[in-house]
Amino acid sequence: MKRFILYSLLLILSTLAINSQNIIFTEKDIVGRWIEIERTEGDQTSEITANNDTYIFRDNHIYHKGEASEGLILFNIAGKYSVEENTIVITYKDYMDKTAKDQKPKSIKFEVLSIDKNKNEMLVSIQDYDYKYQMKLKRQ
Repeated sequence: MKRFILYSLLLILSTLAINSQNIIFTEKDIVGRWIEIERTEGDQTSEITANNDTYIFRDNHIYHKGEASEGLILFNIAGKYSVEENTIVITYKDYMDKTAKDQKPKSIKFEVLSIDKNKNEMLVSIQDYDYKYQMKLKRQ
């Protein structure tokens, strides 16, 4: 009987540990316009208060990124996204590059670490080739 209880307890704890690693969200949770409000690179965190980058996830799986400069937002990156477990996989082209039509699509991954629906905030870890950092995004 003790073995059964111990085995059951271990099974429950291991299941909780595995499930707690994945953030459960749906595409509905990420669809919309998001602005970057905070970026963490290494152990350096900086708050973004001006010229925030804008990220748009449309319900038809179209993705746009706009860079702000002097009060204007230039949407120079466009592509498609898909949701795989707790990661948003984006395939895009940079249209500021003169050879955008000829270039191969690039890929970037947003691992969703948390979504706070009350504050309309999403914390993501970005993997862009060999460069990794975190961003906090706020829904507009």
